Amino acid sequence: MSDRNRRTTPVAETTALHRGKMSAVATTVVASHATVASAGVAGSVATSASAGVAGSIVTAGSAGVAGSIATAGSAGVAGSILTAASAVIAGGIGCVGCALCRRCVACLGCFGCTGCLGCVGCYNCSGLRFAVGLRDVHV
Repeated sequence: MSDRNRRTTPVAETTALHRGKMSAVATTVVASHATVASAGVAGSVATSASAGVAGSIVTAGSAGVAGSIATAGSAGVAGSILTAASAVIAGGIGCVGCALCRRCVACLGCFGCTGCLGCVGCYNCSGLRFAVGLRDVHV
């Protein structure tokens, strides 16, 4: 191929494209890891003052960290493990710290997107059940 027929991208154009892509990535990261102003903790497992247990994996209700294990609000955040309005959905018992949501490496809606479904026999909740008032959890 001759130099005359070869298309080259000017350095300025390449830099602008690169910056545009990086800007989009940065915006996505910021949006997905934004801290909920009321009770979230950035970069950590969310803790809810109103409905969760300090240090638990999933928080219920209105607190959490967007894009983390738990999401806040009525619709959740796309890309997170839990996108339900609350951890108590469809008769579930809420978060008991079982950490099932953390173990999922490819969320396909089989667990998290319907909220916490209650006891699944993992036995990790035994130390937390009284702290969250779950008298009907049998482990």
